[in-house]
Amino acid sequence: MSDPLAQYRKKPIGDMTADTPPPKTPAEYVAFDAKDKVERLSIRQANLQSRTPSYGYLLDITHDGPYGTNFVLYYSFMMVVMVEGKNLQPVIMAIQMGNAEFIQEYDPDRWPMPKDSKAPLIESIKVVVEQGGPSATPQKKSDDVKERGLSLH
Repeated sequence: MSDPLAQYRKKPIGDMTADTPPPKTPAEYVAFDAKDKVERLSIRQANLQSRTPSYGYLLDITHDGPYGTNFVLYYSFMMVVMVEGKNLQPVIMAIQMGNAEFIQEYDPDRWPMPKDSKAPLIESIKVVVEQGGPSATPQKKSDDVKERGLSLH
């Protein structure tokens, strides 16, 4: 007689390796994935560096409308993400709705070129983080402008 609860019983640690499936590696490139409840957007660059900022920090998205060739994400902690590619309208829509789980840059060393010419393709992701506020490079002052300082009057 077989045990009807066997599937629910804990298995010894030695047996767990037999049931663990091997990790899946994506066979084809996908520019993004969307899910229902997403709190963070994983930004995957081709150099395997990733960032996962929260959607709560996303202030604005600018894009080129119907062309779908680029968009920029502005975050409240002085991070800007510039994305360039082709057919990016679905990616932009998923980010606007807060459903994009990840965006990833195409890497020819990892994936073959996508066969579908109408599928989104992210060619470049550039992340710029400005630490501590305004740019560290001093701006040139003109001679006719007074230096700014505290005005006590």
